[in-house]
Amino acid sequence: MKKRIAFVLSILIAVVTVISPACTVNVQAKESIAQIVSDMPLEQKVAQMIMPSFRYWGTGDAKKGVTELNDQQKATLMKYNFGGVILFAQNTQEAAQTTELVTAMQKANIQGGAKSSLLISIDQEGGYITRLQTGTQMPGNMAIGATGDSENAYRAANVIGKELAVQGINVDFAPVMDVNNNPENPIIGVRSFSDNPYTVARFSQRFIDGLHSNGVMTALKHFPGHGDTATDSHTGLPLIDKTYDELKKLELIPYAAVAKKSDFVMTAHIQYPKIETGTYISKLTGEKINIPATLSKTILTGILRDDLGFDGVIITDALDMDAIAKHFDKLEATELAINAGANMLLMPIDLSTEDGLKNLDDYISGVVAGIKSGDISIDAVNESVTRILKMKAKYGLLVDDSLNSVSKWSRIQPSATVAEKVVGSKANHDVEWDIALEAITSIKNDNAFPIDSDKKVVILYPSVSQSKSFEYALDRLKESGIKINKNNISMIYIENYDNYNIAQGIAGADVVICLSAIYSAEVKNKEFITNVISESHKNNAKAIFLSAQLPYDTAFYQAADGIVACYNAKGMTDIPNFKANTKQYGQNIPAAVYVLFGGAGAKGVLPVSVN
Repeated sequence: MKKRIAFVLSILIAVVTVISPACTVNVQAKESIAQIVSDMPLEQKVAQMIMPSFRYWGTGDAKKGVTELNDQQKATLMKYNFGGVILFAQNTQEAAQTTELVTAMQKANIQGGAKSSLLISIDQEGGYITRLQTGTQMPGNMAIGATGDSENAYRAANVIGKELAVQGINVDFAPVMDVNNNPENPIIGVRSFSDNPYTVARFSQRFIDGLHSNGVMTALKHFPGHGDTATDSHTGLPLIDKTYDELKKLELIPYAAVAKKSDFVMTAHIQYPKIETGTYISKLTGEKINIPATLSKTILTGILRDDLGFDGVIITDALDMDAIAKHFDKLEATELAINAGANMLLMPIDLSTEDGLKNLDDYISGVVAGIKSGDISIDAVNESVTRILKMKAKYGLLVDDSLNSVSKWSRIQPSATVAEKVVGSKANHDVEWDIALEAITSIKNDNAFPIDSDKKVVILYPSVSQSKSFEYALDRLKESGIKINKNNISMIYIENYDNYNIAQGIAGADVVICLSAIYSAEVKNKEFITNVISESHKNNAKAIFLSAQLPYDTAFYQAADGIVACYNAKGMTDIPNFKANTKQYGQNIPAAVYVLFGGAGAKGVLPVSVN
């Protein structure tokens, strides 16, 4: 016990941040919630623990994203009174449409006699992972980490929170708490603030504050850490061969600092055989596998609850991901997760077809049967539902407003009209631009930039959408009074690296900018970029390498005269005009170009080690 307390206190001191106390639920609400839970039939309790998606509807060519509820989906929401629903990009075409969809979900839920509103969740991390199609993308966590200023985490999350709240979305599955200390990680990467756990802790705290300032709940992910893997849990079952003591020295540092501040913690579908020694027979291979963290009582209850003192809601990562779905039967995974200490089950069953809706009855009946037989702990179920309802009361989501610790009328009320004005507004994009600009990192500059307007410049880039990014950057430079001669700038999309004639393409250039993006330590097109640099030097031209995603590729091109990192390679489909429903776009590449042409200095610092 003394070691545990010392561990947590040492982290809190190291982060040097004051953590505000969580809002408490009043005594009357506690008593009433206990009565509500006591009166609920088992089927309703199970439904309250489920958070499904209505991402698609149909099969084959008829399969499409759900932007409004059909009669079957409305009936399902009325019948089951789920704890919540998760939204995806397929649900969020426009701000007004998204708001109306969320309102329809809540209406169906209440019409079905629910005692509480739905938790409407989304993965709006910012940067690489964003779901709002017309929302403000934000530069992403690694870019924010590169600014060196944790207030930028607050600013980004504050914008995200505003845009979510006005559409009725009350849970953001963010921030990502993973420490990206493994360059080969194929799924976290720029979603992480840093490879330094104290930096992750500091920035995560302010990100949480930004969401909370708008009444949006937070979910730390992916516990106990997804940063040191080389496998994507969407497509495989990762394994991290570390002891508990080793996790304490890295992965758990951010959680020890801020776990008590968050509403949710989301689990990781990762095996930790030196911590969770229990095994299970995989339905895929017929062989023993280690029980992953999502299904591990040692990790969820022993470490997260008992050691770190987390008192909020534990939610699984999506149970339809291959890491779970390929190895465990649905009911087996559910039983293990609940008994391990998980309170909510994310996407345990597909609801994209009429057959899927019918299967939901069988699934819930199966879980209820497990509870009645004693295979699933009834105490764990009651505790889970109590935690969920207490959290809803904290945010004013109980139907009986007298039971809420914050009145539901004090919350931001969803409004389609207001949402269209707030979501993706110029004011929000201005914040995004400022942060993106602060993130731009100069790793090397041998008189390569700022680039004079009389220089002939060739820009080579790998994605069609990035051409608009360059145009947008040049427009911003002109608006800022920076002299730009567009006739001297050639932008060339490289569709086929093998067949491109480098010498011909860059002939006559004074400066060659070559953009590339990697998503793990695997560096593609290395030979091509190396040849661009050498060919530029043959022509007495300056070569600038622009690392647009993970900055690990910068180590390979030290021969370049200039090396710059911007941490998010997303482009744009159109130059934004902010008239209505502008599609989300990335500002990191434009910010980098803005710096290269003298619009601003490069202030960023590498948030990860590059060797």
